[in-house]
Amino acid sequence: MNDYRTILLDVDADGIAWLTFHRPEVRNALDQAMVDEVRHALRELATRDDVRVLVLRGAGGKAFLGGADIRELRDRTRLDALRRINSELFREVERFPAPTIAAIEGYALGGGCEVALACDLRICTEDSKLGQPEVGLGIIPGAGATYRLPRLVGLGRAKELIFTGRLVSASEAQWLGLVERVVPRGRLEEEVRELARSIARNGRLAVRLAKQALNAQADGGTEAWQVLESALQAILFEDPEKRERMTAFLERKRGASGGADAAPPARLSVSGAVDTALSLDFDALRAFPPEAQVPDVSSVVPKRQGSAVRLPALLERAGLRPDAAHVTVRSADGDFSTSQPLDVAQRALIVYALGGNPLPEDKGGPFRLLIPDPPDTCANVKGVASIEASREAGESRCAHEGGH
Repeated sequence: MNDYRTILLDVDADGIAWLTFHRPEVRNALDQAMVDEVRHALRELATRDDVRVLVLRGAGGKAFLGGADIRELRDRTRLDALRRINSELFREVERFPAPTIAAIEGYALGGGCEVALACDLRICTEDSKLGQPEVGLGIIPGAGATYRLPRLVGLGRAKELIFTGRLVSASEAQWLGLVERVVPRGRLEEEVRELARSIARNGRLAVRLAKQALNAQADGGTEAWQVLESALQAILFEDPEKRERMTAFLERKRGASGGADAAPPARLSVSGAVDTALSLDFDALRAFPPEAQVPDVSSVVPKRQGSAVRLPALLERAGLRPDAAHVTVRSADGDFSTSQPLDVAQRALIVYALGGNPLPEDKGGPFRLLIPDPPDTCANVKGVASIEASREAGESRCAHEGGH
């Protein structure tokens, strides 16, 4: 094995190759050095007769692959787009002779999601998030998502995910067909190893030829799609808005972390007795229509500040099921929760902004539940992370006397 700087590579006794993206300090962001090393590793492994399955995974537990390094991406030109730097790499992943498994823990965004799409199978932990947020940076998913994502989830759903740039939770990803399995955190390697062994124990040549036959169904137009993607991306790489958006993104990260890379934006999940689980960030909440917004919550709850979205709008977007009778709202730290009957939840607000910016933590952010005329002291929850609809009442909990 070669000595690598950005990846780790190992082949175990079962013939399972483990390729680990190893830049945990930047959430395994894909830079040119990693592209070169992954390509070298793929070509090395492809020549080995003992490799029966290839597993791709990320180091650090926070991200599978963070996508292209924004610092590098900001400075890429149309010539870089036409070189198809990431697209060609992910094509090599797709065409790797043995079955490939993406073992996803944490975030798989942009190019990270695209390399997962290029794998044969995808398994993620229950807290993973996947998505194609490129349009928010002024570009398109340019390494395969525009043609691989529709194959998995359908054209309409692929358009919705790419046009909005929203991230999806593990449960929604499985429902969409974006991942095959969702496993508890801490059991990913065990579950992936079990799946890989079940493949590796079969006929080596038979499995490889089965992969060729299956891939042939969608392989015919890939070259044309690559050409189109790279041409469109070349136009966007020269668009001033692309550089402006990427510069603003990097400045927000530095400002939020005092110069270091910041965590991804806070997200609010909506799940339970709904048709579609949601994972919403500040921008997604801000995009709700005017009739769902309360620009100044002091008009509804005196002495409170901020802008809010009406909780019923979130439930409607998720597709609240007819049998739902209660809504439970929980804080991120788990110390606070409130379960309210649906009639009370219908007047509830989720405060998410102050002065046009995300609601700060000292004001109850990033998301805060407000209920006018609350029925109990636990009703108004700060630091909200999840909203769950259910048939039965959930737990109402305050970490200290007097509510939250």
